[in-house]
Amino acid sequence: MTVSERIRAQMELRNLSYGELAAATGLAKSAVHRYATGQTDKIPTEALEKLARVLGVTPAYLTGWEEDRPHTLAAHFEGEEFSEDELREIEDFVRFVKSRRKS
Repeated sequence: MTVSERIRAQMELRNLSYGELAAATGLAKSAVHRYATGQTDKIPTEALEKLARVLGVTPAYLTGWEEDRPHTLAAHFEGEEFSEDELREIEDFVRFVKSRRKS
């Protein structure tokens, strides 16, 4: 998977548009579009760090140095940890809540 594919996959997972990602990172929308579509493979380190922070992953994940997407959702309650299935349900619920914002 390429850097641009990883960026787009994380954008889709978080239901983010190019404009929303640009606003959240402080990067130009045109730059975000170039990075996400693969029009350029020269992404400055600072931009990569901003993208990773907003997308909830590490720069190493975006570049392919880490293969597993880390869980970015801090899910715990009174010292109890959630199972992988429960974390997936929580992520699904987060996507549902975000989808309601655009209505």
